[in-house]
Amino acid sequence: MNQEPDWEAKKRHYQREDVVEKYNKVRFKGGFHGRTTVNKWNMILRAVAGLDGISRVLDLPCGTGRFTQQILEHGWKLVNGDISLPMLRSAREVGQGHAGLIGSARFDAEHLPFADSSLDLVISIRFLMHVPRSVRPDIFREYARVSRRYVVLDVRHKYCLNTWFKHVRRLFSSKVKLPEHRYNMRELDEDIAAGGLRIVRKVWNLPPFSEKLVLLCEKT
Repeated sequence: MNQEPDWEAKKRHYQREDVVEKYNKVRFKGGFHGRTTVNKWNMILRAVAGLDGISRVLDLPCGTGRFTQQILEHGWKLVNGDISLPMLRSAREVGQGHAGLIGSARFDAEHLPFADSSLDLVISIRFLMHVPRSVRPDIFREYARVSRRYVVLDVRHKYCLNTWFKHVRRLFSSKVKLPEHRYNMRELDEDIAAGGLRIVRKVWNLPPFSEKLVLLCEKT
């Protein structure tokens, strides 16, 4: 059975200076990891293709600014948000001097400091797999509340050969780490609906090998 993330431990982990210092180097720069960022950005663009009226965008959590440059170069005005001050400082350096960077602020995704419908789009990438399933609908509701219409979400699903392979390996070794909760489509529809959203577009990454799925959602 999949494990649920330790939410409070995850929050503490990503606020540590040493974690942030090596985050980009380990995760997203150069070689294969650099290509994953390009690929994910292309998935985001496919998710929002054809949408009109997108100007003010919230990237939450923005991390160290993985998508800051891409969002600004795309012509959107950007607000960066994260619970981690070290992450925000790094992201601020990426967007420094760009007129499209509205600002950056530290806040929790469960309680966003924005008025209703004050943003055109909320983007939330590489985040939800760290959040317990019981908390996710609350976060979806906040995303829906502050967005005028659209939300882009990055989720992990169960329809992946690598995930199944890990479960098989776990039968023979307790040292194999099982992934934290992965969605089936019924669960995904339930949680999205509970958050006041509905899925209008799915962008799959290399099925059936990858567990990554980007969703375009709109308010119900």
